[in-house]
Amino acid sequence: MDQKIFNHFQQLIETTMVVGDRFAEPMAAAAEKISAALLAGNSVFSCGDKSAVLLAQLFTDYLTQGFEIERPGFPALNINRLVDNSFGAERYAHCLQTQAQSGDIVLIISAGDNSLALISTVEAAIDKGMSVILLSANNDDLLSATVGYNDIEIGTAEFSGQLTGAAQFQITQCLCALVDHRIFGGE
Repeated sequence: MDQKIFNHFQQLIETTMVVGDRFAEPMAAAAEKISAALLAGNSVFSCGDKSAVLLAQLFTDYLTQGFEIERPGFPALNINRLVDNSFGAERYAHCLQTQAQSGDIVLIISAGDNSLALISTVEAAIDKGMSVILLSANNDDLLSATVGYNDIEIGTAEFSGQLTGAAQFQITQCLCALVDHRIFGGE
């Protein structure tokens, strides 16, 4: 049992090291894009599928309530919450079509397997003139192909199972810390 516990935490440590090393540049670019949009008076939307729903909500909570520092909230909405009782591949896209504006940002977190709802959300965001930040996972080749040239994808497909969620959790926290730092300064 002790070895299983050790192996579990060893894998998490290794994942953390890979995330910090491999994704530093796209995380910095994503935080810069989010910060610029917020400073320009735009909003940030988030959504996720399957287990990533919780990460999308956490991201919105961090933006609206503050992450590591006490500060005013940023305009951020979680699409999953807005369409809680809706079904179908267009449910998130419809929300963006009615609520978002050109210049807004959408963070999309995928648990993998090319969700049609997330694909249509990326397409709707691009049609609306929004920037997309995608945290993709295993088997998201079709979803990745919909991301525009000026958008940012952080692909976590190299991780499996719970390690994908752990990597995406760390990326979400780092993005929020970077946005706070970019806008308010500090350590």
